[in-house]
Amino acid sequence: MDLESPADAWYVWFGVALVSLAFVGVVASFPSEPPPDTAEAADAIDRVTASGYNATAEYEHNADRWYVANKTIAMKNDGGTTRASLSYARVVPAQPNEYLRAILNGSSDPSDHYDDPEEFRNAVKTVSTTVENNIDDPDVRNWRVADGRLVVRHVKWGEYRATLVDA
Repeated sequence: MDLESPADAWYVWFGVALVSLAFVGVVASFPSEPPPDTAEAADAIDRVTASGYNATAEYEHNADRWYVANKTIAMKNDGGTTRASLSYARVVPAQPNEYLRAILNGSSDPSDHYDDPEEFRNAVKTVSTTVENNIDDPDVRNWRVADGRLVVRHVKWGEYRATLVDA
């Protein structure tokens, strides 16, 4: 009794072609890159925030987009979206405010733009509140374009402390 199929039978070649197409489809569905390491970015932010002094850190990442709100940082790219919780005080994205962005980049000091620590605190609080209130609003774009470098700066002025971030 012959149980082998002849190699020149059309249905054998058809089956091999279908299996090959399925294999190519599975391989093509894999992400082209790993998701961003948001936990490492959160650790960089937490290390700077925990400092009792003015401190700055940078972290290279592979995210295309990012956002910070409600003590959470989220990053995404073609490989997926990841989130991580921040352990310390709330972090404020510096992008919406040109003065905060200048302070984050180290090109100026809070006293260059604000008369006293209370005015600086109010500016940080306004940005923080706006970001947090808009996080669930579908009409507001929460994701910001990332440039591959997360910059975080902890600023202490008088008794007030703030952590600014941009990615």
